[in-house]
Amino acid sequence: MKKYNIWFFVLLLVGCWAMPLQAQKKKPKKEKINTQHIDTPSMSFDLSYLKTEENLDNLYDLMADATNYLLIIAVDKYTYWKPLKNAVKDANDVKSALVKRYRFDPKNVYEIYDDNVTAERIRAMFEKLKASIGPNDNLMIYFSGHGFYDASFDEGYWIPYDGKIGQVSTYIPNTNILNYIRAIDSRHTFLVADACFSGSMFADGNRGYLDKVEQLKSRWGLSSGNVEFVSDGKEGENSPFARYLLKFLNENLKDRFSVTELIQYVKVAVADNTDQTPIGNPLKNVGNEGGEFVFYLK
Repeated sequence: MKKYNIWFFVLLLVGCWAMPLQAQKKKPKKEKINTQHIDTPSMSFDLSYLKTEENLDNLYDLMADATNYLLIIAVDKYTYWKPLKNAVKDANDVKSALVKRYRFDPKNVYEIYDDNVTAERIRAMFEKLKASIGPNDNLMIYFSGHGFYDASFDEGYWIPYDGKIGQVSTYIPNTNILNYIRAIDSRHTFLVADACFSGSMFADGNRGYLDKVEQLKSRWGLSSGNVEFVSDGKEGENSPFARYLLKFLNENLKDRFSVTELIQYVKVAVADNTDQTPIGNPLKNVGNEGGEFVFYLK
């Protein structure tokens, strides 16, 4: 009996081994696919350098070495319009603050005053700047004078020295100024306009972050009021708008600040202490990419 049991287990083991082999034989053959091996170069996209503090500092150093240009346009003595008392003084005071405390070299300051402020002369100044300014350079424009708003065409204007009252064709449309700005391939452009009705130049915008704003192009503006009349101030003093702009520039102690810090201060200070409402936003359709002009102390 024991002999039969032994043979039974032997047969059972042989059957267990044979069953998987039979199953393997019954599996359908896989179709062979012809493949071709192609060697391709490997590429690595390492963007970690964008996030390091060291490289951000290097970026700031690069931007700090960019050339800052300044264009000053101011008119007190008009041929046909009522003379202003402080436009030229305001412009000179702003220029002095920028040259004395910030990285604006006098050799890169362009100025036109009073009877030189004509449409032709302003265009010529922008043409010079266009030829001089490189893609890493910055431009600040300061205009102080009369302004006009034509509601029928929703267009604002700068009044040149020889602009005639009631003859809009002798004024300089805001769209012309914006076209000049668009044509200049600067890194940052900042327009400051202390004139009536100068708030019609702006688009809506959001504030950026200081560790990114210098990398992107910017086209920002700051006006002394919205579409409204603004004050020229008492003779021999600064206009209310210029007074607070100068207060910020002259009293700032930070090594660097973005244009929105300046705008925020001036907007609040002027609105809280006058009947004017300054506007500070990106300019319309001139190439703003979300960056900001950053000012550096000397």
